[in-house]
Amino acid sequence: MEPKKKIALVSGGNRGIGAAVAARLAESGVLVLIGSRDLAAGQAVAAPLVAEGGEAVAVQLDVTDDASVAALAGRIAETWGRLDILVNNAGIGLDHDTRLTPVVRIARTLEVNVTGTLRLTEAMVPLLARGVSPRIVNISSELGSFALRQDPDWEHADKIMPTYAASKAAVNALTVGYAQSLAGQGIKVNAICPGYTATAATNFGPDRTPGEAASAIAALALADADGPTGGFFNEAGALPW
Repeated sequence: MEPKKKIALVSGGNRGIGAAVAARLAESGVLVLIGSRDLAAGQAVAAPLVAEGGEAVAVQLDVTDDASVAALAGRIAETWGRLDILVNNAGIGLDHDTRLTPVVRIARTLEVNVTGTLRLTEAMVPLLARGVSPRIVNISSELGSFALRQDPDWEHADKIMPTYAASKAAVNALTVGYAQSLAGQGIKVNAICPGYTATAATNFGPDRTPGEAASAIAALALADADGPTGGFFNEAGALPW
């Protein structure tokens, strides 16, 4: 591996948007660590990327498990010594699961989307501080925007997902806080909405592909020194909080 080759970790990288982001980064010459609770699922994503000439390694990662996160941080430190890009992609949405009470839905959603994001970020910050142009990209959603939710003409006004929206509003708050606290270490932190995309989470409903969603995410992860920090974006530009 070249000394300056960037190293990225994508949580939830074994399917959907996460897998597409891993592929896009690998195509850009980045060594991608594909985080997956099921290691075999991550390996299934990594194999074709390697076959096509990219560098990808599947790593076991459960963002709700302290031991899993700590073990991965230790492995990255021992094997590569640093991390350049962290894509906090792992997430769930349970608003439509009628088997669960609202309290259970939000507890489980926050554990993955918010606490999991914080847990992984905290573990990776020391490695990112050693990185080349370190970047953190948090996968958020327009559903977490207070301004958009109050606009009756907003294209997604019909999507009522209170627990998921609350979790993404919290992710946005973490983004702002980390952008401020990590600025002194040269780490840029942004949130991005990938758009309403055809994945298992959306029952493959919309026409938008994970590959299309991945483009803006990868661009933010690879942004140069003039790139933003502490912002909330989609592929068209800045979004209101």
